[in-house]
Amino acid sequence: MSNNSTFAGNTSASSIYTQYLNVPSIQRSSLRLWFAIFLALSLVGIINNGVLFLVIIRSRTLRSGAGVLILHGIVNCFITCAVHNPIVGVLIYGDNFWFARPRDICKYVHFLLGLTQFANNWAEASLAVNRLIAVIFPFAYKTWSTRKVTGMMIIICWAISAACLIPYLFEAGGKFGPTDQGQCVVQMLSKLGSIPTVIAIYLPYGIVGLIAVAVFAFLTVRTVRGGRVDGPLRPGSPQSVSYRRRLAVTKMLLISFLFDMTCSVTQPMVQAAFPAFYAASPLLRLWLRLWLAVQFPATPVILLAYSKEYRSHFWKWLQSLKAHFGVKHRVAPQNPSKTGVSISLPVDTRM
Repeated sequence: MSNNSTFAGNTSASSIYTQYLNVPSIQRSSLRLWFAIFLALSLVGIINNGVLFLVIIRSRTLRSGAGVLILHGIVNCFITCAVHNPIVGVLIYGDNFWFARPRDICKYVHFLLGLTQFANNWAEASLAVNRLIAVIFPFAYKTWSTRKVTGMMIIICWAISAACLIPYLFEAGGKFGPTDQGQCVVQMLSKLGSIPTVIAIYLPYGIVGLIAVAVFAFLTVRTVRGGRVDGPLRPGSPQSVSYRRRLAVTKMLLISFLFDMTCSVTQPMVQAAFPAFYAASPLLRLWLRLWLAVQFPATPVILLAYSKEYRSHFWKWLQSLKAHFGVKHRVAPQNPSKTGVSISLPVDTRM
């Protein structure tokens, strides 16, 4: 039995049941396993992104500078895990074993899913631009980290995402439709139909890659020449302290960028490199989508793992929960300064 007949689209409950009986048991088991893992990843993503959202929203320091852009990405991940992925999983599983797929459902489901995921791709690019200015052009960072500029970046992310998907609603170059196993995708109708996909996926991660190389080269050259990472800033000054904080956030985000880019481009690259094999392997398409889904619960873990400041605020949040629910905990005593006088300098807390 061919893969196409194995996961053919269904129009009635009887045909679904008949198809279920004819599907090889190993493929039924594989589909069930995929469904379980997909929903488990979504649940973990809801928890991880929800926790990090609360940690960031409670801290003025984490919300400053790139914090709002990071928060924007976390919200996108949360929406994907809490709304889009469960709907996608149920539709795919149900189309094969449970119920007949509603007509034109892909037009609505995949448009909203693509809108969020494409906006998330451009959110990565906007963060990369923010880091480029923070590291290479620190004196201009204050201007680029204002609420107005940050808000415009977020609006542009969603505007580009919508512009890339609206043509498919009118079947201009492509259309939303189901694959043989019930997965909603964009079905290309002409070569021009791939242009919005390139803009929504490859272009933002191309920008991220170029900026990552530029930042890495800048820091490497400065280190080889014996320069300080503070650059032209006076060592020990409040500006220098702030610059080092931004640099730490940049390193954290670079790791996140690399991981997210690997998850996001794997499926389209396999599709582009092996179109015939990709089209004839419905289960492969599902498992590649699973790799994409790993990105969303893993991103908060990466941010916490590579940022001491994020971990510090995370533990403070946990201790506030303990205090709220009446769980006693010991607080380490703090040693007073020898002079008994504390001096605070005005430091720019933008990250």
